[in-house]
Parts: sequence; C-alpha cells; structure tokens
Amino acid sequence: MDNRSIDKFDLRLRKQFIENESLSVKEIDTYIESLEDQSDNIEEIIIEEKKESAE
Repeated sequence: MDNRSIDKFDLRLRKQFIENESLSVKEIDTYIESLEDQSDNIEEIIIEEKKESAE
C-alpha cells in the first residue's frame, strides 16, 4: 500500500502512528488548532423513534 495516500491525522490510525512514533501529540495539537470552526455550518437532525405496535 502506498503510504502517501494515508492521512496521518486519521482518527482510526492515530494511535498506531503515535505508538510507532510516526506522529507526535504536539503535531496533532498543531493540526487541531489549524482547523477552522465549522459550527455555523451544522444542521440539526432529529430522529424520532417509532413505537412498535403489539400484535
């Protein structure tokens, strides 16, 4: 697999990268601080549970 296509900040791989010392906690913190706040772009979705009818 070509490792250049893997995002080193992928949450699914982060623990492995930290353990292998391919990524430091400081790098993660710097990356998180660089992200833009997207909270104004959220859309609330309300999911209602349907009651099951007793048969």
